[in-house]
Amino acid sequence: MKYKMLNVRDIATIAMCIAIAVVLGKAVGIFHKILPFSRGIINAPFFSFIIAMMLYKVRKPGAVSLFGIGYGFMMARMSMFGTISIAVGGIAADIIISIILRDFTSDMKIAIFSPIYSVCGIISTFIMTTFFIKSSLYSFGGTIVMVLSAASVYVAGAIGAFLAMKLYRTRIGKCLPN
Repeated sequence: MKYKMLNVRDIATIAMCIAIAVVLGKAVGIFHKILPFSRGIINAPFFSFIIAMMLYKVRKPGAVSLFGIGYGFMMARMSMFGTISIAVGGIAADIIISIILRDFTSDMKIAIFSPIYSVCGIISTFIMTTFFIKSSLYSFGGTIVMVLSAASVYVAGAIGAFLAMKLYRTRIGKCLPN
């Protein structure tokens, strides 16, 4: 399968999605203090929604990597480990999505694979906190907890991705030029 390179319009779309993620991250941060759930479960539907909408518009490999790297750099003020974790999670998700999807023509496949970004973020955070940050504050509690967390994050992310597919099919896809 031959892919076209990302163009200026694609990069602008990715940049807008990064900006939305930064602003949305601030708004969702309020829920982190109120709700007793994991941050990943709260963030997954929102980020999967953003990733799915971005892939519906861009439909090229490399988009999720650029999103992860850009969003990681925007979060550098919080933690350098977080930046690395976000960027590595985005790159890993892009590799997995690109290998499995092969082409980005199916809206359903994009909705199914968009939550992989959030899952890769959980896994990269687990690796980062297990091997590089030696603080009980950031402890995951073991591999089983990480697997359960990744599974629940995928399910939560799938909700956001399928909502994005519904919105894209009913509203946005009809008015966007290709």
